[in-house]
Amino acid sequence: MPETATAFVFPAFVRDYHNDKSPQIDSFYSHFQHLLKRASRIVDPDLLYFHPKNQDFLDHELRTQYVAFIYGCAISDILQQKGIHPTLLSGYSMGIYAALVQGGAISFEQGLMLILHAFQEISYTTMTGRFGMAGIIGLSENDIQTILESLPEVEITNRNSSYSFVLSGRQQDLEQAIDAAHAEGAFHARMLNVTVPYHSHLLKSAALQFAKFVYTLDIRSLTVPLISVLNQEILNSPEDVKTELVENLYKHFNWFATQLKMLEMGIGLFIVCGPGKSLKKNARFIAGEYRFLSMDEVVNH
Repeated sequence: MPETATAFVFPAFVRDYHNDKSPQIDSFYSHFQHLLKRASRIVDPDLLYFHPKNQDFLDHELRTQYVAFIYGCAISDILQQKGIHPTLLSGYSMGIYAALVQGGAISFEQGLMLILHAFQEISYTTMTGRFGMAGIIGLSENDIQTILESLPEVEITNRNSSYSFVLSGRQQDLEQAIDAAHAEGAFHARMLNVTVPYHSHLLKSAALQFAKFVYTLDIRSLTVPLISVLNQEILNSPEDVKTELVENLYKHFNWFATQLKMLEMGIGLFIVCGPGKSLKKNARFIAGEYRFLSMDEVVNH
């Protein structure tokens, strides 16, 4: 296994570790600890004390990004050590950094520094207000757009399925959108555990500052192609990668369209390189002959 074209997909954040079975895989945890030690020397000494059983850092937005990134890199490394190689890569939102490491475009250290610089620029841009993101399930895009007509500081910034969307904007406006969504009959509408309006125009100035750092990096051509979640194009060149890194902060993305494009390209197996089941749950709404598995499900088959 695998016997078909395979995509490695990388989550953006970690929400919990309760069902994470990665440490049960032979050699995973030692490699994960090795990467934690490297990261602790580069960006944050406290990463050295992380342990999934303690549910560490879930309320610390920067550290949880580091942990998701390290998880992604560790899982992808172990899969490839076991002879399971990707045909295609994709990063859900900030999952792009781990995807680029595994595609050979950037180093592990560069990935950490990209996360840090992006977060610093975003923090500076958003320091004068309260922002966030929200998820709405059960309404159509048209229904949500009607709600947002009176809330210009809220945008639909991602589509997970035909009736599952992510919004970004000012917190007060998002809370109004959630109330209106419930009144419209949404199955589920709530704030997400982030204080940043990712993928919205509110971060364009942060992205322009972030670009100054991105364009100092020696970014290489990808050895494994990566599909853009912004426009579903295939990235290969260093210039493609730099553009994607900058635009990924403030442009809308479409995970639903990205999954459909990967299926169209012949991907039959999706492997989630990270803990949590949110990406796997999203895939339930897509028809087709494919499998969406975690690392332990792949290795134990």
